[in-house]
Amino acid sequence: MTAQRMAADTTASPPTPDGVPLFGNGLAFARNPVDAMERWATLGDIVRLDIPGQEMYLVTGPALIEQILVDDHESFTISPAQRETFSGVEDHAVTTTTGERWERLRRALHPAFTRDAMGRYADRTVETTAACIEAWDDGEQIDLYEEMRRLTVTVLADALLDVDIRGREAVVMAAADALVDRANFRRPGQLLPDWVPTPTDRRFERTVTELDAFVDDIITERRGTDRGKDLCSVLLDAHDAGDLSLAEVRENVVAMLLAGHDSPSVALTHVWRVLDEHPDHRAMLTEEAQTVVGNEQPASELLPGLEHTRHVVAETLRLYPPTLGVMRQATEPVTLGGYDLPAGAQFLLPQWPVHRDDRFWDDPTTFDPTRWERATNRPEYAYFPFSGGPRNCVGMHFAKQELALVVATILATVELAVSVDGPLTFTPSLQLRPEPAIEAIVTRR
Repeated sequence: MTAQRMAADTTASPPTPDGVPLFGNGLAFARNPVDAMERWATLGDIVRLDIPGQEMYLVTGPALIEQILVDDHESFTISPAQRETFSGVEDHAVTTTTGERWERLRRALHPAFTRDAMGRYADRTVETTAACIEAWDDGEQIDLYEEMRRLTVTVLADALLDVDIRGREAVVMAAADALVDRANFRRPGQLLPDWVPTPTDRRFERTVTELDAFVDDIITERRGTDRGKDLCSVLLDAHDAGDLSLAEVRENVVAMLLAGHDSPSVALTHVWRVLDEHPDHRAMLTEEAQTVVGNEQPASELLPGLEHTRHVVAETLRLYPPTLGVMRQATEPVTLGGYDLPAGAQFLLPQWPVHRDDRFWDDPTTFDPTRWERATNRPEYAYFPFSGGPRNCVGMHFAKQELALVVATILATVELAVSVDGPLTFTPSLQLRPEPAIEAIVTRR
């Protein structure tokens, strides 16, 4: 990102990119959101987008991102777009609620993510990953992204919910697909009024109904067993104590199954792809994995020895963040970057252009895991793959741990030769899923 940015002028509104009649900047965003955000970010740290019917701003300055997510977070709430996207599936979940309910849910979830809990999850993560990849045959060609999805939803259910869903993953994956399709900026139904039913809407309702029934069965099963300290047990204990309704228990389990497998599976797919492009780092990670994973330590003690693996994961999340960005709405008039903006204004905080901004990153488009070994004075919010502030991703530490342990466990056992069918492009939705087919040949060690 080399174009010089415009300084804020308190007497004017933020710069606005050129658009097209009727659609403004919406058409470019729908065609290629990654390319559009990179171009628009060169205009300034805050840019006004011409989106019909919305007061929308793109924010790519780390100081402004920190102001929205941390310093002045009480002046912002989750955006209407986020609530609409998850309407009917996560209405009572920590991901979409605000105020007292959000605070109550966040407190209820906390015991599921303590240091002790993370240690237990580590053991289950390694065990489940090893069991899942045992099904891969030597020489088999796999759909890499679909296998990573199946793996992450199985790991999450086993570790966080203490439930084995192998053979039943399709229910969760179908609902996640319908959710992403519903939020796809390119689908024709986006231009229709909410009351007009579309095939995408009907598919969404059907898969969510199936997922709700699936999760109800899980909850019924867990209510009749001894409780542990996993997330499902923690939520059920909170329900028994009168702190959560059964709907809140169900929808937070649903939220964890959907978001908790989708983003990690995208990240893992990119890890294997970039390692295939950088055999030197793949060799280093393989040696590290075989040394650390093979020494019979408890899984909870493996992470310190997986230093390069953790750096590869961090660098992959920098270059290829799984989500489009964080969205917020101002609840009162705010001043950002010298601009006075109204209550109701919406803000998109995208990781992609910020993570690749040459003001904060040397050779920003180069895959260089060693950059995480060096001290730096870059702003904290030049990197925020898990959002930030009080509403950061509740499963952030679990996800970081999971990604490193899954990569190491797989590398200790198999080698994956990756192929991508065409240029790397992304679904224009809440998840930046890779669009081309990504496959891998499995070679067992």
